[in-house]
Amino acid sequence: MNSAIQALFIGLRTTISNIRANKQTFLISVMTIAISIGILGLFLIVFFNLNGLLTSWNQQVQLVIYLGDDISRSQKSDLEDLFKLNSKVQSTEEVSKEKAWQEFKLKQMDRAGVDLDLGFNPLPASFRIRFTVSDNRSLHIREFAEQIRGEPGVESVEFGEKWIGRFEKFMIICRVFLLGVGALLSLGLTLIISNTIRLSIYSRQDEIELMLLIGATPRFVKIPFLLEGMLQGLSGSLISLGLMGTIYIYMKNEFQPSIESIARGMEFQFISQPFLLILVGLSVLIGFIASYISTYQFMQVLNKR
Repeated sequence: MNSAIQALFIGLRTTISNIRANKQTFLISVMTIAISIGILGLFLIVFFNLNGLLTSWNQQVQLVIYLGDDISRSQKSDLEDLFKLNSKVQSTEEVSKEKAWQEFKLKQMDRAGVDLDLGFNPLPASFRIRFTVSDNRSLHIREFAEQIRGEPGVESVEFGEKWIGRFEKFMIICRVFLLGVGALLSLGLTLIISNTIRLSIYSRQDEIELMLLIGATPRFVKIPFLLEGMLQGLSGSLISLGLMGTIYIYMKNEFQPSIESIARGMEFQFISQPFLLILVGLSVLIGFIASYISTYQFMQVLNKR
C-alpha cells in the first residue's frame, strides 16, 4: 500500500515536470479538449431546451372534437359517456356554435381590429378534451382521437397531430445527431491526447529506457503519462464548463422572452448536473484511454528491440 502511494506521488511529480517541459503542447491539447467538449455541451443545451419545449407543448395540447350540425342528443350523450370511461381524460368542455363564434370574433378583434359580422355562423359546436399529464400523453391523445373519429355525429378531430409528429421526428434526428457528434468528438480527442502523450514520451525516451534498465516496472513508467492524459481531460472539461456557462447566460438573455411567449412558465435550461458530471468523467476517461494507448504502443516498440 505504501509503495503504491509512493509510486503515485512520484508519478505526480513526474507529470508536473512533463507538463512544464511541454507547456505549449499541453495547453494546445487542453484548449482543443475545452472547445470540443464546449461544442458538445452547446448542442446538449439546445437539445434539452427543445425537449423541454416539446414537453410543455404536449402538456398544453387538447383534443378538439368538432360535431356535425345534425348530431342528435343520444349521439352527444354517447360521446360524453366515452369521455367518462377514459381514465386519461382530465376535463371536458362543451363549446356551442355561438360560443365558438364569439371567441373567434374576439380573437380577430384583438389581432386585426376587425369586427366580423357575416350574418351567419359558419363554426361547428365542439368538445375540448384535456388529458392528464403523463409520459405517454401524446400517445393517449392519438389513440383516443382514432377511437372518436368513427363515432356518429363527429365531423372531425384535431389536436395538431401532423405538427407534433414532425417535431417528435425532429427530436429523434437531434438525438442521433448528438450521438454522432459525441462519438466523432470523442474519437478526435482520443487521437489528440494520444499524440500529445506520445510527444511527451519520446522527449523522455532515453530517461525511460534507463529507468527500465535499472529495474523500474512498466507500470511505474506508465503512471506519469496516464496522469498527464487524465489531467488534460479534466482541465479541458473544467474550462469547457466555464465556456458553456458564458454561452448559456448569453443565450438565456436572448431567447428567454421568445420561450415565454411560446410556453408560459418555461425557463431556458442549462445542462443538468448528472450530464455535467458525465461530460467531465468522459473527458477524464478519454484522457486515460488515449494515454494508455500511447504508453502501450511505446512499450511494445521497446520490447521488440
